[in-house]
Amino acid sequence: MNSYQCKLKKGNSYQVSWIPEKYAKIGKYLKIKENNGWEVIEIGSKMDSEEVNKRSMDYKNQRKVSDI
Repeated sequence: MNSYQCKLKKGNSYQVSWIPEKYAKIGKYLKIKENNGWEVIEIGSKMDSEEVNKRSMDYKNQRKVSDI
C-alpha cells in the first residue's frame, strides 16, 4: 500500500502528514489520534507505506548528522 504526503487544515492550523492512499482525497475530513476535523487540502509525494514507517523517526537523528 502507498501513502501520500498531505497538507491538512483545521481552523487556522495546518500540518503535513503521511496519509494512507485510501484516505488521501482532497476535501476528506480525518481524525488524527484523538483530534477530529482535519481536512485534506493538498496531496503531494507518494511513497510505499512500509518505507514511510521505517523513516518516521529519522528526524531524531537529523541533528546528529547536520550540526557541526
